[in-house]
Amino acid sequence: MRAPLIPAALVLVAGGCAAWRLWGEIPVPAGPPAPSGSADVPRAPDERRKAALFYSDLGPDAVDVSSYPAEHRRGYEVYARLCSRCHTLARSVNAPYVDRTWWEFYLASMRMRAHFHGEPLPKKEIRAVLDFLEYDSRERKLAQAPRFEAITKELRLRFESALDERMEQLQKDPLPHRPR
Repeated sequence: MRAPLIPAALVLVAGGCAAWRLWGEIPVPAGPPAPSGSADVPRAPDERRKAALFYSDLGPDAVDVSSYPAEHRRGYEVYARLCSRCHTLARSVNAPYVDRTWWEFYLASMRMRAHFHGEPLPKKEIRAVLDFLEYDSRERKLAQAPRFEAITKELRLRFESALDERMEQLQKDPLPHRPR
């Protein structure tokens, strides 16, 4: 029983070290300032606003991959199928992370969670997801840094507003009503 725990513990320790090293956001190289009002981001559905854990949850939950190479369009299909099993794609589509090392750490965590829930993520498919996330990060987040920064700023403002709404609701009704 002890032997299977050792690799899991090593992954957790390595992941913790990587998270500590990468704590916070990985900066996106700054380009020219984004023009004001350039963050034309559709409003997230109300159910997503109420359940958002991160500001990125409030952004678009799809990527237009029509101009991507065929390999990365297929990777997007795998990514959409696997990742949407547990959370909205908006979380990773709008996440500030651009480095493959970060995505590897994040997916290692997701693989462990999926395994514990009896839905393992195959290594071959994980590689396709990593390749897609790395390519997409370069294309949408780095190459279009001013636009991505404007979207991020808008999503942060919306998240703060959503949190304010939640706090107001909690102050009005601090304990949810539970059936007896």
